[in-house]
Amino acid sequence: MHKWPFNHICIEGVIGAGKTSLCQLLSEQCDGKVVLEKVEENPFLSRFYKNRSAYAFQTQLWFLLARFKQLSEELVQQDLFHSMVFADYMLAKDRIFAQINLDENELMLYSALAEVLDKKVPRPELVIYLQASTDVLLQRIEKRGRPFEFNMDRSYIESLNEAYNHFFFHFEDCPLLIINTNEIDFVAATEDLDTIIEQIMAIRSGVQYFQPPTALDRQRFKEQKRNSL
Repeated sequence: MHKWPFNHICIEGVIGAGKTSLCQLLSEQCDGKVVLEKVEENPFLSRFYKNRSAYAFQTQLWFLLARFKQLSEELVQQDLFHSMVFADYMLAKDRIFAQINLDENELMLYSALAEVLDKKVPRPELVIYLQASTDVLLQRIEKRGRPFEFNMDRSYIESLNEAYNHFFFHFEDCPLLIINTNEIDFVAATEDLDTIIEQIMAIRSGVQYFQPPTALDRQRFKEQKRNSL
């Protein structure tokens, strides 16, 4: 078991980044509590992906209220069995989607409500932002095969990717660890997960960016190590 420097860690990233998988894997390292977003319970989501302009406001409002309710109940209440909490989203990220999908009047109403709710939810002590290229995100989305994500619009994922990068470029609420995940598979490769844990243990404040070696670099390192024996 690891001695973690933070008690409340949030994993963030665009759709398909691997937030939930990393959240669950990290929690297993310390028997931590896991708070996972209930995306599939949104009754408007499948219709939103078919017609974003028609169902954006309903979809966004449902997510805002559902996320607030879940975080309020699961983070505010004292947990006698878990000292660590890993969440695969934070309420503040909801605004990223709102700014992309809502029109001016809808966004004004949404923002007024979000500002009130955001103040009532505990903030994470560390945020891990999983970066990935749009191509990699689309591959992962297709691989997991959620019915409502079939034929995901590339331009939508691209706009989300840009919005996330902009959001976290200006993020200052707590320590931030940015990990480029294009070349790693922390689900299948134990060494990749161990490397991420090392990065978490090392950060204390500010922003830390981790760029893992490419597959080619790893192969070269293995060959050099083998030749040196």
